[in-house]
Amino acid sequence: MVPVYRYAVSYAHGRDEAWVARFLGELRRRLDTGGGPQFHRLVSPSGPPKGREEGSYGVRTADIVLALCSPAYFNEGPAQRDWAVLALRRSLGQGRTGIAPQPALPLVWEPVDRRLPEPIATADTFSAGPPTEYRSLGLALMTMQATRYREALDRVLDGIVARMTEMATAGAPAPELDERLAGEAPDALSADDAAFTERFRKEVAPALPALPVARTLSAHGAMDARNAEPDESAPQPDHVLAAELLPELGRRILLVGPPGAGHSTELARLVDRALDDASPGQGGGGLDRVGRAPWGCRIPFVLSARSGGLPRLDGIVPTLAPLAAPREPVGWVARQLRSGRAFLAVDDLDALPAGNRAAVWEWLLRLLETHPQAPCVIATNGTGVPWTRLGDAFRIAGLRPLSPDDVRTFLDSRAPSSPGGRQALGVLLRQFDTDPLLVGVAGRPAAAAALLRAAGAGLPAPVPRYRLLRAAVSAVWHRARGETAGPPAPPVPGLAANRVSDSVLRAASGRLAVATLALDSSRIPLRTALSALRTPGAFDTASPERLLATLADRAGVVFRPGPDTVAFPSPEVRTFLAAYHLAHTPGTGTDELLGHQPSAELVELLAQLRTAEAGTDAARSVLATSAGPPRRLPAGPPPLRRAVLRAVVRSSAEVHALLRSGTAVPELRCSGPVGGLAETLPRLPGLRSLVLADDPSLLALPELAGCRSLRSVRVLRCPHLRDLTALESSTVMFLDIDPWPDLPVPDGLRRAPWLSRVNLVTGGRGPGPTAGPAPADTMFPEVRIRRRLHS
Repeated sequence: MVPVYRYAVSYAHGRDEAWVARFLGELRRRLDTGGGPQFHRLVSPSGPPKGREEGSYGVRTADIVLALCSPAYFNEGPAQRDWAVLALRRSLGQGRTGIAPQPALPLVWEPVDRRLPEPIATADTFSAGPPTEYRSLGLALMTMQATRYREALDRVLDGIVARMTEMATAGAPAPELDERLAGEAPDALSADDAAFTERFRKEVAPALPALPVARTLSAHGAMDARNAEPDESAPQPDHVLAAELLPELGRRILLVGPPGAGHSTELARLVDRALDDASPGQGGGGLDRVGRAPWGCRIPFVLSARSGGLPRLDGIVPTLAPLAAPREPVGWVARQLRSGRAFLAVDDLDALPAGNRAAVWEWLLRLLETHPQAPCVIATNGTGVPWTRLGDAFRIAGLRPLSPDDVRTFLDSRAPSSPGGRQALGVLLRQFDTDPLLVGVAGRPAAAAALLRAAGAGLPAPVPRYRLLRAAVSAVWHRARGETAGPPAPPVPGLAANRVSDSVLRAASGRLAVATLALDSSRIPLRTALSALRTPGAFDTASPERLLATLADRAGVVFRPGPDTVAFPSPEVRTFLAAYHLAHTPGTGTDELLGHQPSAELVELLAQLRTAEAGTDAARSVLATSAGPPRRLPAGPPPLRRAVLRAVVRSSAEVHALLRSGTAVPELRCSGPVGGLAETLPRLPGLRSLVLADDPSLLALPELAGCRSLRSVRVLRCPHLRDLTALESSTVMFLDIDPWPDLPVPDGLRRAPWLSRVNLVTGGRGPGPTAGPAPADTMFPEVRIRRRLHS
């Protein structure tokens, strides 16, 4: 009776299912026709699919387990659970018989560029013999392109069948496990994670130093946007707590706030706390410090989305600690997140275009669903947040503005030690004593640093108050990517599909500030904000919703820091924007507004702005811009440029006449000797074709490096031309020479980067015009040599 051996397959379910089935079908046919022992695959019975943490069906009892190894297998698949069971079966078999059984056969499904854990590396006895296509492409691509790699795929399948036969007939059987023993199987893949964890902690470092002042948070209750009534539900009370207690809010936190509030530095503080925490076993001092790490996590993963997205799990270590990446065990990041030993923090999400944030959020939500034990902090200004999908899992926290004492401490740490720097600090601090509006605007670290720079730039004369306020608020006004110099960015779907210009945004921010002056809280109901911006024709074609979202990215307004609300960073910033709007926008009913909402700070700043308006040093823009002065355009349209299809010149004077007239010449024909072509040709606009004719003195082509639009050169009846090196630095694509002496093709043509077709007409004997192939020594199959019969 032929023995029957059972085998199971461990792979990342849900990925490449069709190709896995195709590969297993090919393997099934090989096993059935191999003439050796019979094999039966263990397939899970029909029913609801099991969770990812439960592992693959049949791993506890199969004689052979095929592991399709890929990055997804170690990061998302059942590798951790399956290999724990396999390692336990191997150790039990060695304890009972003295011979360690080998029940696993790892197969490279996709190439894995990380170091394999020890259990898999010791079991991988298959990769030495198969062809290089298998090691470089893996089974996935070879199966997808079976027609192209049929020979190599056949060799790999034959090797797998031979290896399975050898394991089944010559190896010691591994004991089967019951449910209880399988549930107690220790994690085998994380056996060498501890050493790499310490190496990673030594290599990783926070991107920014933490602020020298302690921060406070304003935390809201559990967020449930689905049950909130629009605009009419009372805001939940805020809980003020120290930023050091941020982990106590929960394992899912949104750090919502405007640009420049210091989110990046607070994430850096979390990294410092995680790296400063000592592990148990390092002595008494280390034991005293255990527990300082946020959420008890000693491994920080702080990712920036500024480059356009977030890296994959197997790309986190190369991004954060590139020197440690070569020693990273495959799947290390996923194991740390799954076990809750590492926390994830996402920064610079607002640097992405609004339409691209949905993809990042989708990646984040899927990652957090896969690793529910991993703490996560996401810094955002509220734009593009899928509030309805977050439910009550996330807590909302915002960094409160710096207190006046904290502002002084922060400025003292940032001020230069030079006499000029200390003098600017003293002048600024004296203004803080009598100006509460200036102190309130400086509540954000970025604004406080801008105030210090502005005060130092005006020494020895004092800087006007309105200039200081303008510099502080302008410090957080970000320019969109598409408005920088250079080619326009491709359109992005969503809120950023139609860019909103600077002038529209500034007018919107000022109008919104005026409309919300009567509100005591900086948190504004969404209905109030939309009604303030719904003035027909006031803001071109920008919708109020898109204006609010863009203001959150540009001017520091926080978009939806909770259900159905927007917010200004502080009442002082709102007062500043309203004052500029009232000073430079006529017909706003300023006196009536001030009567309804008396504010000493607003009245004083408005008077200063009107005084500056009457002088020569007026600031017309609400916020400063990084661009230069506006370009002055002529009153009338520019004159149309003349153009001719073809121009014939016989001297350098005629070429200079073309230059002075500004005529665009697509084709220039030079008849006879024409001097100075190297200087004049690059200055001719739109030159596409050059013809040099009837010049017996022409020995070399003129310099053509500056002719960026030139594509064709024809040389007619110039018998002494030999030097073609000018083509090596030109963009010429087509070359015709008639006549060409009966000589080999010049070496210079082989070095011309753009040249694609060459016609050489030579004199010779024969019945008529003939065309023959290029000489064997040429590298251009497009080189054609024609011989003409002399008349």
